[in-house]
Amino acid sequence: MRESIIRAPEGTRDRLFDECVLRREREAGLFELFQNRGFREVSTPVLEHYELFTRTGSPLSEETMVKVLSRSGRICVLRPDNTAPIARLAATRLQNEPLPLKLWYAQPVYRARDGGCFEVPQAGAEVIGGGDDAELLLLARETAAFFYGQTPHIEISHAGVLQTLLERMELDGGQTEHVLSLIERKNFAALGDELPGGAQGLLSLVSLSGGAETLDEAAGCAGVPIDKPLGELRGLLSALPDGAVTVDFGLVPSLSYYTGVFFRGYVGGAAGAVLTGGRYDRLLGLLGRDLPAVGFAVQWE
Repeated sequence: MRESIIRAPEGTRDRLFDECVLRREREAGLFELFQNRGFREVSTPVLEHYELFTRTGSPLSEETMVKVLSRSGRICVLRPDNTAPIARLAATRLQNEPLPLKLWYAQPVYRARDGGCFEVPQAGAEVIGGGDDAELLLLARETAAFFYGQTPHIEISHAGVLQTLLERMELDGGQTEHVLSLIERKNFAALGDELPGGAQGLLSLVSLSGGAETLDEAAGCAGVPIDKPLGELRGLLSALPDGAVTVDFGLVPSLSYYTGVFFRGYVGGAAGAVLTGGRYDRLLGLLGRDLPAVGFAVQWE
């Protein structure tokens, strides 16, 4: 018992001396990076009401949220995501601020897994009530490079593409989740075996990746009209430097509330994506203030 209480809880750690200095230097660099682009810093509580995430359709499972009871008996959670709390701010305390709201943050999220509470430091930005996808993606790339010392490889897609094809297939919730899981794991052999008849367009589409030419291929193999999302992807590519991103139609949105372009960034030496982001034009409406928005988060430790 004594040994367990003198250690930091599993998934968390103490930070000493040089680590604290490095953190302050990084925070100062972030302040300059975002401030120079007209962003203002916000911070939200570590505790949020559990209902905030259920109301906004958070894709995080109940098992990944660390729950506590408030003094009044309401269920709260340690902040598992930064976008929903900032959307709450925009829908309440920031109602009278001029649009677009350009907000940035540097604060951790907390996820339960493997019997512990894991602290995941994040830094990111949200543009609410407007925003340019290309401008924000380039800022996301610069933010990741600031932390990792290398420009991330960024892959992009559009939530409307998969959504359109899956709706045409008329799968139930469990089937949809299973299909998305196979796509996420790039298990195209199993996907081909399990897709219902007439859905081979999905298999062809999620296998596509590359440059702007990939959009023409996608239009030809989808089997359903996806002109609007492809048009938005074309517009984004035309606004970015050549080679800045790769189109990958096998990407699955990491957050279920993405409605448009979304992206992930990878750097050498990291096991998974260090950068995620995208457009979420319906989230604010679920909180009573219908505004378009786009944002990103960089995991920085």
